[in-house]
Amino acid sequence: MIERDGLAVRLLHACMEVIASEDELAGLDVAGGHIMVEVASAISSSVAASTGDVLDLFDDAARAVSRLGVSGGTVEFWDAWLEGLAEGAPGSDEMTVDELRAMLSLGRDEVARALESGLGDAAALEVLVAVCDAVAASEDELDLFDDAADAAEGATEGSTSVAAVSAARFLRGLAQA
Repeated sequence: MIERDGLAVRLLHACMEVIASEDELAGLDVAGGHIMVEVASAISSSVAASTGDVLDLFDDAARAVSRLGVSGGTVEFWDAWLEGLAEGAPGSDEMTVDELRAMLSLGRDEVARALESGLGDAAALEVLVAVCDAVAASEDELDLFDDAADAAEGATEGSTSVAAVSAARFLRGLAQA
């Protein structure tokens, strides 16, 4: 089982990983890199302030990003991904690995829908496809987050997409318990 409080800590680590990657992200796209820090900071603040269950964590994060008032492929990716994750999040203080897999799949599907509507970043979707494949194949709960992070990093090798690289950094941070 994945506990809500442990997941909140992972989310905070994930945000810090993105924030710490600001120079790398700004090297790909100055404005996009700085916007990513805003997105990660908004997610981090929402997670720290959230007092509800797993669903509330992701609902709060999605709302925080949608309220930023900035646009671009990076923000649309994060908005869609968080909306999809929230859609699949259980309304309880713990979740199973299968529920996490379902959340990640819904997040990927929401990003795909946004991309079909002309919003988002195709490279970021490729990262989520690789992550979902890795998580589906992962047999151990302890390895699940590492497998997701490894898949994300592999999918972004050589990428110039701020959305894709920030997602990979986020997933690497999520692997930190």
